[in-house]
Amino acid sequence: MKRNRDITSLFQKHAAKKAAAAAVSSPPPAIAATMVEGEPQEQEAIIEEIENPRPSSPPPVLPPPPPVYDINRLPHDLGERLPIQSYSVNNQDAIRRAYILKCPFKPYAHKFPKRKIRKRYHSFNFVWLYNHDWLEYSIKKDSTFCFVCYLFKKGNGADTFIANGWRNWNIGEKALIKHEVSESRKAAQERYIGFINPKVAIDYNIDKWSDGDLRLYKITLTYSFRCLKFLLHQRLAFRGHDESEGSSNRRDFIELLKFLAANSEEVNKYVLKNAPGNCTLTSPDIQK
Repeated sequence: MKRNRDITSLFQKHAAKKAAAAAVSSPPPAIAATMVEGEPQEQEAIIEEIENPRPSSPPPVLPPPPPVYDINRLPHDLGERLPIQSYSVNNQDAIRRAYILKCPFKPYAHKFPKRKIRKRYHSFNFVWLYNHDWLEYSIKKDSTFCFVCYLFKKGNGADTFIANGWRNWNIGEKALIKHEVSESRKAAQERYIGFINPKVAIDYNIDKWSDGDLRLYKITLTYSFRCLKFLLHQRLAFRGHDESEGSSNRRDFIELLKFLAANSEEVNKYVLKNAPGNCTLTSPDIQK
């Protein structure tokens, strides 16, 4: 006996089988929402990313903020200070300014301890602090130091008044005077003066220069720096193999000055004759 079948029941049965098969093989709803027909490789990558998530990358390591030096926190006693060279080059001038504002450490009222040297007891004499403005005394190390050498000494040489300090009290003030007239301390003193008063560091310390001399000197520097700036911007060579006056091509720097001189009497009179390669950057009127 045959079953009664119609076309509608056949389609319903086929649809039920198709739905059951899709339910077994279909991905989770979150994945299905992102799947696009015709892109099987991207679909597989999405499924792999959800099933095996990648570890999150660690946050980037930021450089530490630049240290801020508080003048009130810098140790005043030189026995507790760090060497100037231990600070970053960009911060060394700030450290110098801070200590200059603090002034040298001179504990006049301190009770200076006595120490046996050979057969007698000696101690630091506070009068030395009055006699030498550069002198400092460290309570922690019971030693003396040079303030300007600590801030500005360069090059090789004895570091007695910078590192461990001087404490041979039995010798007396002779050692202090010897250090005061030493070449290294004089050089440090010049850098110290130039640091606190830049005007005396270059041409202002030549009292024979008149206002006209300084004006001509500034003209020379101004036009020379303009040529340097132009050549740097164009990435051109500065000097050549033959920059003598008989050369037909004295290279870019001098040739550029010659071009300016042809259009400026001021350049022709004061600057061109003093271009690098001819002599130093000083005006003819200064060379007396």
